Amino acid sequence: RRQRQMCIRDRVFIGLLVLFALFGLTACVEPPQVERAIHPLPEDAFVTDAPLGRYGGIFVLNETTQPTTFNPQVPNNVSTSVLLTRLLTPLVAFDPSSQTYEPALARSWEIGEDNKSYTFHLRRGVLWSDGSPFTADDVIFTFDCILTEIEDPESGKLRPKYPSRYYKQYLINGEKLRYTKVDDYTVRFDLPTVYGPFIYDIRQPILPKHKLHASFVDGSFTKQWSTQVAIESPEEIVGTGPFTIFSYKPGERLVLTPNPHYWKIDQSGQRLPYLDYFILKFVSESNTAVAHFATGKSDASGVGASDNIWVKEAAETYGFTLHDRGPSSSVNFFWFNQHRGSDEAEKPYLPPHKLRWFTDKRFRQAVQYATNRQGIINALLFGKGEPLTSIIAPAQGKWHNPDLPRYDYDPEKARDLLRESGFYWDAQGKLFDREGILVEFTLLLVESASFDTIGVTFVENMKALGLSVKMERCDFATLLRRTDDTFNYDMTMLGWGSPDASYDPSGSKALFLSSGQFHQWYPEQSEPATLWEARIDELIGLQERTLDEAVRVAYMHEVQAILAEELPLLYGFTPYGYVGVKNKWRNVFVPSAGTTLWNIEEIWTPEP
Repeated sequence: RRQRQMCIRDRVFIGLLVLFALFGLTACVEPPQVERAIHPLPEDAFVTDAPLGRYGGIFVLNETTQPTTFNPQVPNNVSTSVLLTRLLTPLVAFDPSSQTYEPALARSWEIGEDNKSYTFHLRRGVLWSDGSPFTADDVIFTFDCILTEIEDPESGKLRPKYPSRYYKQYLINGEKLRYTKVDDYTVRFDLPTVYGPFIYDIRQPILPKHKLHASFVDGSFTKQWSTQVAIESPEEIVGTGPFTIFSYKPGERLVLTPNPHYWKIDQSGQRLPYLDYFILKFVSESNTAVAHFATGKSDASGVGASDNIWVKEAAETYGFTLHDRGPSSSVNFFWFNQHRGSDEAEKPYLPPHKLRWFTDKRFRQAVQYATNRQGIINALLFGKGEPLTSIIAPAQGKWHNPDLPRYDYDPEKARDLLRESGFYWDAQGKLFDREGILVEFTLLLVESASFDTIGVTFVENMKALGLSVKMERCDFATLLRRTDDTFNYDMTMLGWGSPDASYDPSGSKALFLSSGQFHQWYPEQSEPATLWEARIDELIGLQERTLDEAVRVAYMHEVQAILAEELPLLYGFTPYGYVGVKNKWRNVFVPSAGTTLWNIEEIWTPEP
């Protein structure tokens, strides 16, 4: 018995040491108290079907990207979006284990007979993390923040009071989504037409009116919930998610503690989450994050294909499992600048000869054939990846069109296409166009080791074809400015992905539509520049205006077939995905796409 007491005492002492180390506390400062059972459970609590767990445990995750804001309607990055799901909740959530949409802050919903109205019934008794009641007023307020318009003083046209990526998402067939408070726990949304992706789109984090309404009125809404607020007054950032912010120290850590009013419970009536603390520790690069996980210093980590072998060798020593997620849902692609416009000085963004090359389908196809993507996969990922044929990755299941041309490495096919388009080679093997202009352009890339590997291979492949390509590197912000604003570039490459396990083409509408902000090769066109872009615009509209998923999928397969033929995007590859999780954690379900910790509130350990 004495030995058992000593073991318990030692474990408690070690646990305290871990807390002090993680929080950066001194012996004079107490760690945060965890409150879960002292508040009444909501009337409409969500009862999870996960196996029962018990309270306790510290989950540590390394992050390379620090949050940019805690306001979901302010532009942010993928890491910030994932973090916000720990703090805030939508009406509807996606469950990767069942591949279905399930009630969240809405306990149920029904669709009107005309398929153009959705009525959501909210959970009664839900409180914000500060104890204030959640009601329909919060839902109405959230959509007011997105869709309220004001007159632009310069143009005289209406524009969103607070521009965000959600605004256009809720313009359906050119009309704004309408929403009405029926009573304190019922909200109805009315659509101008049948709209297939509505449940996918409506997963907007709901905001607290009682905390943010004053800023909405006085014009400072987008300045609220900044990182400075998280540092100085984290209690001001309230939510309905499983956690709240205890402390934030930029460059070091973000400490989350359980939301004492969370609305999910387990089958025994225990309020979730089970964890006592969820801690993000910031590191400078992904290699450091992987190394920390592989040596037992964190509890989970994404692992790149190039690190898979050596990390796996440490699994038994440090007690973790490396999960193979198969081909990733993320994609990457090159594209040529095809912008027909001019700058403020009326200078064309591209000289006429480059615009002529880049808008030539056969030129783009030739470049795709001449790019040894399997060679890049072998060099960068040790063969653990697949060349892409579409912007919609195979991991997206039925939405991916499997019957597309592959454009496997074929330099001779590339030469044939260039000849057909009037290009020729001189005695030294250099490529010229039909007007005798030497074919040369610049590839703009984000500064990173992986992009360097891709870029060097691409430059060598083009050199073998007679094209002279110069590689230019810049930081990410500069690349976005040059590709989205000044259009001062020839060709570039980017990755495209989402932390979301669900997929709907609506989420990429801004890329598919010729008027879209992310229609990379020629964004925000007033009218489609080509017939094939006009057809894609039409197909995107058709697939949105039906609830028949098979019909929607067929339309999207045609969209992919057009893009595969015209190749405005030159597809790269999709890597195989791996994620490691320590074996001590229970209720872990690793989905094929999206964040591994999608059900963080259900995860627990018998070894706290």
